[in-house]
Amino acid sequence: MTFTLSPPVRYAALLGLLAAVLVGGGMTMLGHGGGTVATPHAIKHHPFGLGVKHQAGATSPKKHTTTTTHPATTAKPKAAQAAPHAKAPPQPSLAEKAALAAGLPAPLARALGQHHIVVVSLYNPSPQVDGIAFAEAKAGAQLARVGFVPLNVLSRAQVEKLTEQLGLLPDPGLLVYRSPATLVARISGFADKETVAQAAQNAAQTGT
Repeated sequence: MTFTLSPPVRYAALLGLLAAVLVGGGMTMLGHGGGTVATPHAIKHHPFGLGVKHQAGATSPKKHTTTTTHPATTAKPKAAQAAPHAKAPPQPSLAEKAALAAGLPAPLARALGQHHIVVVSLYNPSPQVDGIAFAEAKAGAQLARVGFVPLNVLSRAQVEKLTEQLGLLPDPGLLVYRSPATLVARISGFADKETVAQAAQNAAQTGT
């Protein structure tokens, strides 16, 4: 017994078969496409595992190089060498020791250790006249090229020893000493720079 299909029915059957083929092929393509996408996705995530460890291992030598720098070791010898630079205080000269032994104040004894003739200006820091006398005495010592020492008559530490030797000191006043501890001239009151220079020159000449 044979069946004959009318043309409309045959067309419908062919369309159904074609649709089935297309659907099946599409599913197959999707299946292959999903596999290809999953593989790059897994590759992309792979470096964030072991890749991080490799990078950490590569950067570890850089940290090692920073710890092996030696600026600190070179700074220590410099600090150690700084200690020997401390200089011992200078020892007093024989003339200074002789002046100290004679009972003169330390500033005057120090000046006599450096100069053959020393002009001593006795002053009170309050009166204006004493300030002018002080300036003239200093200028006179510079003119004669001799030593100069100012002593404040109100300072017990500076003039006590001189007061014990000479009694009441003039204010203002002038003393001229020759090394090691000889009083050559004594002037009470104001003296200009020419008078001071002349007294110092006379002291130098009498000592030769």
